[in-house]
Amino acid sequence: MMQNARLAAAVAWRWLWAGEDRLRGLLWGEQRGFELRPRPAVAVSVVDPDVAASRTRSLRLPRSSCIGVIAASGGSDSGAVLEEVGNFYGLDVYRAVPQHAAPVIDCAVREQWPLLGLSIEGLEAVPVPWPQLLRTYVSRGGTLLLNGLTSESNRCLAAISDGLGIALPEAQRLDPAEREVVFSARDVTFAKELAGVGIVARRCESALAHSDAAETLVSIRNGDRPMAVVSALSLGQGRVVLSAGTQQIGRLADAMSPLQALVVLPAMMLVREVYGEATWRPPASYANFIVDDPALRNGSLGLDYRRVLALAREHDFHLTVATIPRELDVAEPEVVDLILRNATWLSACYHGSDHNGYEFYLSSAKDSRHRARSLSSQRAALHRAVSRGERFAARTGLALDRVMVFPHGVGPPEIFPALQSLGFLATCNYDDRYPLGMPTPDDYDLGMRPADLAWEGFPLIWRRGLPDQMFRLDLFLGRPAITFGHARALGPDLAPFVERAQKLHSIGGDGVRWAGLEDIARHSYMQRHDPSLGWQVLMLSNEICLHNPEAKARTYRIVRANSPTGFELVADGPHTLVAGALTITIPPGSARTIRLAGAGSRSLSSGQPCALNIRGTNAQPLPRMEASNH
Repeated sequence: MMQNARLAAAVAWRWLWAGEDRLRGLLWGEQRGFELRPRPAVAVSVVDPDVAASRTRSLRLPRSSCIGVIAASGGSDSGAVLEEVGNFYGLDVYRAVPQHAAPVIDCAVREQWPLLGLSIEGLEAVPVPWPQLLRTYVSRGGTLLLNGLTSESNRCLAAISDGLGIALPEAQRLDPAEREVVFSARDVTFAKELAGVGIVARRCESALAHSDAAETLVSIRNGDRPMAVVSALSLGQGRVVLSAGTQQIGRLADAMSPLQALVVLPAMMLVREVYGEATWRPPASYANFIVDDPALRNGSLGLDYRRVLALAREHDFHLTVATIPRELDVAEPEVVDLILRNATWLSACYHGSDHNGYEFYLSSAKDSRHRARSLSSQRAALHRAVSRGERFAARTGLALDRVMVFPHGVGPPEIFPALQSLGFLATCNYDDRYPLGMPTPDDYDLGMRPADLAWEGFPLIWRRGLPDQMFRLDLFLGRPAITFGHARALGPDLAPFVERAQKLHSIGGDGVRWAGLEDIARHSYMQRHDPSLGWQVLMLSNEICLHNPEAKARTYRIVRANSPTGFELVADGPHTLVAGALTITIPPGSARTIRLAGAGSRSLSSGQPCALNIRGTNAQPLPRMEASNH
């Protein structure tokens, strides 16, 4: 009887706030009180699906993390693109104007820099020593990128071609138009997660002439005829890569719209390929599905959990239920036990506290669809959610993942310190809006990391809706591929999730690790092996599980950007902390937990211990790594 009364109360509560939401929608329509981020409609297709039959080349372990950029003065040309890409991947970028290029090229030869980029834009003449120096650099194993090629650059290109002693394809002018950019599926080493994919992009006004000696890495469709826009030619032990089209950039994050695919993606692909482990990359590629609102019970308010589990097992995906803490009292023991025994496929996390509409909304909103919420009421709601979650964990043994999925959308950043002090690791919400009431921050890599720390230093992990096809870009950038939906839209067989799971498996195979939001948050970090400094870690969560998959000990240096005031890094093993950077040595085959700790902060009940077995520096199957002289 008590359980029936609680269920009736939960149903009535949902009817109450859903009714209010419908009424406010009738009164104020789309007057949200905040601006949605623009989301361009992007056509994405798998042009060549036979990626499994593609060849991969052996990657070289770089001797240096330096990258040279030769470009005319100015900050928005293709030289700036390569410079920003180098910074994004953690490399040491050295930029020189053409008049002072010779010493940079000479240094690249002596110190065996893996990549030199030459921006042809604005280059009127080629100094005499250049081509000979470039030939020495490439023939000894370096990669030369000739970037920003247009028909106006063919004179300079011819001079470079004569000096290198190879025939380089010229650039051709096209009528400016939107065209489909296709990343070659023949060379997975270059395009990786985007191999075989076509994306409609703007600014396709140049292409490269056909060359029998050149390998096409990226092409565009000009009518029915494919034309190369990025090509590579071998020279000695190295190669020359040519990239057509003018390229201008303000900041890297602004150029990541798929409609600007030719601006930065080829440079990112090349840098990531050439520098390998020396570039920032996640410990593995992660994916997750979220269904919002269900209670942890079968039937009314819940899901058919046995059916859901069977689908997750059959199609090999992980489903996280974003459940409303107010409804934890109506959870069924059978469902709780099912989740506890099947943590590989099922988990649950916090979905607000009461979910009475847009529960974490602006405090001063007027005449808008959503009701204003004072900051004090929002903080109280967070404390209620945690209290309910802790009591539930103590009673059942099932702890909700320490990740907050806000109902409707992200709340104002003023409540992030409360999330921090209560022990949440991150929040995970739709990627079309920033925290309410906030302008766009200046972070150049906003939206390009596994989590963003631009607001109060609290980690925000983004997720995509069902219609959004750019989960491929998430994997390419090292972000988790997270898709969410509601039970009604998913249907009893979760058909949209099943279809997306199949696509994700086709992209990454066994390299995509399916996990709950807590484990995704605990693996929201980037790592790189600097040839001079050793293993570096960029921590992007409030707690990470740092793995050493090798047969010998590794020493890591961990930095947490945008740490909230009063918090510092601590670890569960011997470590040192100097100037905010934590250094720790992890034994072979082991893992250590590093977290932010502050006075007065608490630690929420944790779910399952980290069970992810990271097999290498990136769990996605990578081409064989072998040492070389360059």
